[in-house]
Amino acid sequence: MAEKQKTVRLSSRFLGPYRWYLYILYIVAFSCIAILSIRVGWGFAVIQTTVYGWMFYRGVQIIEKFQQVSFDPEFLYVYQKQQDYIIPLENIESVEIESLGGVYKVNLYHPEQLGKELYFKTSLIYPLNYKSKDELVNVLRRNIDKAKARRQSLPHNALMS
Repeated sequence: MAEKQKTVRLSSRFLGPYRWYLYILYIVAFSCIAILSIRVGWGFAVIQTTVYGWMFYRGVQIIEKFQQVSFDPEFLYVYQKQQDYIIPLENIESVEIESLGGVYKVNLYHPEQLGKELYFKTSLIYPLNYKSKDELVNVLRRNIDKAKARRQSLPHNALMS
């Protein structure tokens, strides 16, 4: 029997506290903007809270998409509170960096229960340790290429029994 490979964690283990920290930071910043805008005038306050409220809402949407991710030579593991997902590496189309803050996007060939794409953040201090974190993502990319090479390609008219 083959020995089980150890999984490698891609995403930050502090993703949960990071989310709560950003929520609190967004609420404090939004409250300060709203209070200072009310002092200037109500019309200005409505415009400012609408614009910054939309920006903060988009920021929260991005943070909510972050997943805890690890991998081994055969599968990508996505950990969530309710359920964990196992995605075969053959199903991954590409892994690309989405922002300078270290957010990566995983594109899937076939939509899973998570959707057609998922996001993970490699490190909370990404710009400072980008070499080691990018090397981990490159290992994942090499494993994806190996898994695609192992995949059997069947003709489109093959009969399955």
